[in-house]
Amino acid sequence: MEFSYKKWLMLLLPACIFMGCKKELNVLPTDRQVDGNVIIDAKSAATVLNGVYYRFANSSADNNGIPVIKWMGVLEITPSELSGLLLNNNPDGLSDFTVNRNSYITADKWAYGYNLINAANGFLKNIEPVTAIADVTKKQMQAEARFLRAFGNADLLFHYGQYRDINSKYGIILRDNFVNSDNINLPRSSVKECYDAIIADLDAAIAGLPPRNTQLSYVNVWVARLLKARVLMNRGIGTDYATVISLTDDIIKNSAFKLEGLTRDIFLSLGAKSEEVMMTAQAFPNDTYKYMQYQYYTQYVGSPKLAKMMENDPRLAWTFKPIVKRGATINTFTKYYSASPTTISFTPLSVNAYAFRLTEAYLLRAEAIALSGANLTPAKALLKTVMGHAGITDFTAVDAASNAAAFQVLVVKENMKNFVGENGLDWLALRRLPFVTIQQPEFRPEIKSETSLILPLPSTELNTNNMADQNPGYSRN
Repeated sequence: MEFSYKKWLMLLLPACIFMGCKKELNVLPTDRQVDGNVIIDAKSAATVLNGVYYRFANSSADNNGIPVIKWMGVLEITPSELSGLLLNNNPDGLSDFTVNRNSYITADKWAYGYNLINAANGFLKNIEPVTAIADVTKKQMQAEARFLRAFGNADLLFHYGQYRDINSKYGIILRDNFVNSDNINLPRSSVKECYDAIIADLDAAIAGLPPRNTQLSYVNVWVARLLKARVLMNRGIGTDYATVISLTDDIIKNSAFKLEGLTRDIFLSLGAKSEEVMMTAQAFPNDTYKYMQYQYYTQYVGSPKLAKMMENDPRLAWTFKPIVKRGATINTFTKYYSASPTTISFTPLSVNAYAFRLTEAYLLRAEAIALSGANLTPAKALLKTVMGHAGITDFTAVDAASNAAAFQVLVVKENMKNFVGENGLDWLALRRLPFVTIQQPEFRPEIKSETSLILPLPSTELNTNNMADQNPGYSRN
């Protein structure tokens, strides 16, 4: 069957979302002409770029064909299950680290990243030769697409690659062309090559993005700088910590974004109106998917570990609420939900998704200062600031931290409490700790091997791409 440019366009356009064409989105191309000449002017370029953003939000359709975003599935639930803070009432292998190459969750996370990357690559290829777009507009659109590709590659590297080891050969598969039958088979790139590609895309994005975009669901230069700081924080070599300190200082001092007075107000009353929100994954009108999963079905709930970590923390009162359902007490997840947890009713903010918030810049800066070997005093001030906005008034533990290792544990705990069920920063921060610390009872003693810190490549990739090596500790067959 010929895979024409019209079908490629369907992969990217909003119309595809409304038609519920999820199966079409996962079909591998069968023709080398898959990425035909779709973009002819600024209007068509904007339409196709919107399609890439829909990939970023993980847009799809629910069982009734209503367009929804499923950001929560790949960016909220999966990382927070891995960090031990959320539980799936239908066990999926994440909480006890029994996932394998055939686990659906492994395939879904992988597909999210490469669908986003493929869409960005198609856009970049097709806009390049078009001369009917003003240079400044074209440059910004290309910058947005390169940010989105960098986001996809970073998310994949952090979940499927040995990103903690710059010398590892187990990176991800770097794809910089729209996938067709000629280039499906590609080997994995090294971790260094992956970081180089991600940072190159982010530097190009930073050079072409505005300080504010037309909507919060579109990227701006401060978000690109924050993602670069996140990437460098996790690479952690050479001058990376110094660069993180510089980038986050710039964001905190010079961007228009400000910490919200009380963090809870972002989620329960202000939403995207908060000055702290830097980028959202925009929900559709009539989208109730996230509300249904968290509140109606109570599919995903707070874990005992989350309850323990939240003791004596003001967030205990609103991040989750215990209810009795079918004779059992569960911690219904109410971070985005302000109404009754028992007599539930839809609230508009319950479907919001926050991709980037300014709080991350404060916590990255604090952690980078500590790990760089600098004096802990300014780092402690940054952490206290974030904790204070969460409503905490007792900073005894912060004041008592006498070395970088002890302080980093406190920063990681704050990341976990602040970003649980939000954008994956809880699991990412936890894995920056030494492995022996990760295995402590307060964190993840269930992890028996460092190989469990990343996911296996899914069978869908291994069966299609015979050049891809499986991660150590997992079976290829």
